[in-house]
Amino acid sequence: MNGITTDDATFAFVDLSGFTALTEMCGDEEAAHLAGRLVDLTQDALTPHVDLVKSMGDTVMLHAPSPDQMMATIVALADRAAAEDGFLVLRVGIHHGSAVRRNDDFFGHAVNTAARVTALAGAGQAVVTEPVVHACENLGLTAYALGITALRNITSPMAMYRASLPAPRYPVDPVCRARIDPRTTSHHLRHENQDIWFCSGRCAERFSKNPTNYTTDAAT
Repeated sequence: MNGITTDDATFAFVDLSGFTALTEMCGDEEAAHLAGRLVDLTQDALTPHVDLVKSMGDTVMLHAPSPDQMMATIVALADRAAAEDGFLVLRVGIHHGSAVRRNDDFFGHAVNTAARVTALAGAGQAVVTEPVVHACENLGLTAYALGITALRNITSPMAMYRASLPAPRYPVDPVCRARIDPRTTSHHLRHENQDIWFCSGRCAERFSKNPTNYTTDAAT
């Protein structure tokens, strides 16, 4: 059929960890703003031959001919996101394999696998399949083996690896999970001898009522 080709490529899905919690705490407008910023930051981070295929809510899908090209963009994007005040932590899933290209979109096993792999990643992590491991190591990212893992709606279990992305430069609001530059917020609490910053008085108030409900990794 016209406009359809098949080839091997690397696919990545990048989304915002904690997006649902932030939407609840900060509202739909702030969530939409962050989703838009993710697209902007991704476009700015694209390295040669890497394409932003599409955005879906708080997720972007990327395509590259090779794992090395993809990882260069992912690291550049993580660096930009880490420096963004009020942004959320990224999580990423990456796989290299065969897919069908139809016009400006991609379909097939490699795309489905990359999407499923993303669900295994925690905040600040990239989970990758075996073809991507060397690309991580080439950029100085240690890929730790997670073992053979079954993926939803994928017939054969696959070897998975986890790598940490560049660390955020700002502490994290423990309620909405947004990163906060202490220089730009007036909402601050001292809890168990730790300084904790918040994006708003609403988040600070919720934390103060039930601090044990939230982690304190927002502290420095």
